[in-house]
Amino acid sequence: MNPLDWDLGNVPPGVAWGGIDEAGRGAWAGPVVAACAVLDTDTVRRWRHVLIGVRDSKQLTPEKREVLAAELKAILPAYGIAEVEAMAIDRENILEATMMAMRQSVKELSLRPRILFIDGNRGPRTGLPERLVVDGDAISCAIGAASILAKAHRDALMIALEEQQPGYGFGQHKGYGTALHRARIAELGVSPVHRISYAPVAALQRVDEDLRDALHHSLDRCASVVELQAWVVSDLRPAYGRLKLVWVETLRRRYADRLAQFASAEGLE
Repeated sequence: MNPLDWDLGNVPPGVAWGGIDEAGRGAWAGPVVAACAVLDTDTVRRWRHVLIGVRDSKQLTPEKREVLAAELKAILPAYGIAEVEAMAIDRENILEATMMAMRQSVKELSLRPRILFIDGNRGPRTGLPERLVVDGDAISCAIGAASILAKAHRDALMIALEEQQPGYGFGQHKGYGTALHRARIAELGVSPVHRISYAPVAALQRVDEDLRDALHHSLDRCASVVELQAWVVSDLRPAYGRLKLVWVETLRRRYADRLAQFASAEGLE
């Protein structure tokens, strides 16, 4: 059955529906990205010739996927795309980070669907009716459209990361665990955009205890909430790949304590 016909056979007449999928869940670096694609009967009537070409993004060439993503953005009544970065993935775990991205993609919608088809066997609990569809990107048109949007968006992000973190080959392997990627990490060290909670990445880390101590000192010198926020950008992020995950957790707790101190002090003024 064509995925568009599957959708039409599984939604009540006259209502908008959505599909949610993710990209980058298994990658070693970069964000996990989720997208929600909304369809309705008017869109199907006008753009069926485009929608019948929607498939699981993995079945499409990068060129076809990019073209189709642009077409979908032009014809869908609504769509949302959300990212959760590597630091948050390490903090929350990849499953919860994926659910966070899915929920955020729904919040980005300008049109709320009546039902959501979710790729996989766990729902993100968006507050809307959800139906789980295992291998849904190959079964549902809406999920397939979300798959294309998420994958095209993430690929573009990883190509941009290649310019920011040159030498890792992000534009080629998109952060996944290829032999090339492993070799580049072994040569260059772990970058700030790698997921240090992933065992293959942690095994290749060159950690720096002096850097850990310096971060504690610079954090303790922060004298306001604004300085704390700036510390994350100027100090923690650039150092991230050279820190053990347990060190990051300690720094995170210290950060939270400092934030609470400043909030308490401001509340007393």
